[in-house]
Amino acid sequence: MVIGTERTVHLSHNKFTLHGFQMVKLSESNSQPWRQLKRQSWTFVDGGEAQHTQYMHTLSTETLKPATIYSYRIITIGDDGESSEGTDNSFESKVFELHTPAKSSKGSSSFKFIATGDIGVNNAVSMPLFKQFVTSHEYDFVAFVGDQGYNLDDFNGTKGDEYMKFAEELYANLPILTTTGNHEQAYNFSHYKNRFDLMPYRESGFDNALQYSINYKNLHLVSFDTEVFFEGSEEEVLTALHWLEEDLIEANKRRSKVPWIIVFGHRPLYCSVMSSSDCVEKAEKLRFGEPVDKNYGLETLLSRYKVDLYLCGHKHNYERSYPVLNNTLVTTSYHNPPSFFQVITGNGGNYEGCDKFDDMTNTAAIPKWLGNHYEGYGFTTVEVSRNRLDLHHYEVQEDGTLGDLRDQVRVHKTKGHVKKQAKLAAEAA
Repeated sequence: MVIGTERTVHLSHNKFTLHGFQMVKLSESNSQPWRQLKRQSWTFVDGGEAQHTQYMHTLSTETLKPATIYSYRIITIGDDGESSEGTDNSFESKVFELHTPAKSSKGSSSFKFIATGDIGVNNAVSMPLFKQFVTSHEYDFVAFVGDQGYNLDDFNGTKGDEYMKFAEELYANLPILTTTGNHEQAYNFSHYKNRFDLMPYRESGFDNALQYSINYKNLHLVSFDTEVFFEGSEEEVLTALHWLEEDLIEANKRRSKVPWIIVFGHRPLYCSVMSSSDCVEKAEKLRFGEPVDKNYGLETLLSRYKVDLYLCGHKHNYERSYPVLNNTLVTTSYHNPPSFFQVITGNGGNYEGCDKFDDMTNTAAIPKWLGNHYEGYGFTTVEVSRNRLDLHHYEVQEDGTLGDLRDQVRVHKTKGHVKKQAKLAAEAA
C-alpha cells in the first residue's frame, strides 16, 4: 500500500496467472457492499537457473474518505466475471484492515510513522511487534530503510515469496514505503523493482522504484538509492543525484507549507565503528561522491538543500548523530539546527544478528558528532507536527517483546528558521 489520494494494494502470489483478474473487496464495514477495483498485472521471471515465474498485480482504489477504517480482501475471478473457486487459480485472502489519515489542519496535522530496516525471515525479532501495531492504527506508515528478506532472490526467488507471505500481516494492514539495500542488488535489483513497483516513482519523475518522494501533511519524504554509488555507473550516479537535487529544489519551494524534509536510504553517511569500511571509505564515498574532490555526493545535497533528517540502516544497530557536516559536529542542540542529523535504525532483526560497536571505553576514539547509540534489536518511531519532530527508539527483546525506551530526542524549528532554510536552499539552487 502507498499513501496518497489513492491507496494501492500490492499482491504477489505465484499461483495467480494472468488469464483471470484480481478483485479487491473494500468497504467501511464488513456489512457494506464490496467494490471491484482497477488493476495492473505483469509477469516477473526470476534471474536464477529455474526461471521461477511470478505473477504480479497492483490494485488501485478510488479516492477514499479521510479518517476512516476500511476492511478488504482479495479474490480471483474468471474472465467471465464469475468466481474462480475450485480452479487451480482460485484464491481468497482473509480480511485485512487499513485506515486513511485525517485531513490536515492546524490543530490535527501531526502523525507518527515507524522507521526500521534490515529484516529477514529468520530472527526477525521486531516483526511480531509490528504485526501487533497494525491493529492500533497509531502509525500512518512504515519506512523500511532497505535489506528485506535476506535475500529476495535466494532459492530461485522463492525466498522472496516466503518473505512477502511472512510479512503479509504487516504489509496488508499498514502502508509501506521502502528503499533498496545491498541485499536486494541481485539481477539489477529486479526483485525489488517488481515486488515494490507500487512505490510512487512515476509520480516522482524517476524511471523505477529505486527513488521517489511524497508529500504527506507536514513532511516531504524522499527515498534515495544509496546502492547506486557501489553498483551503478558514473552516469547512473549522476542521474540519481540530479533527480534528488531537482526534487529537493521543488520541496523547498513549498517549505512554508511542508516544513520538514526527511531523506531515507540504506547506507549511513556516518557510523562510529571505525574498524569497518562502511564507516570510513564507503561513508566518505557516499557523502562526497567519487572522486571526493568533486564534492557531489549525498551529503552535498542534504546540506545544500537543508534536509532535516537522514534515516538509514545497513549497520545492524542504532545510532543517532547530532547535527553534523563534513565529519564535524555542528551543534549539540536540536533547536533550529543549522545542519541535518542522521539516525541508523538497522536493527530490526535478521540471521546476521546485531553489529558490535568498537571499544567505547576509549572516549578519545568516539566521534564528537555521536549523540547516542544502542547495541541490540529495536525500531524507531517518528512523530511529525508543524514545528517539531519527536523521535523515539525502542528496544525489542530477543523473544519479540517490547523492551525499554533507549533513546528520544525532540527537534524544534521556528517559522523564522523554516523561512531561512527555504531562502538558503533557493540561493544554492
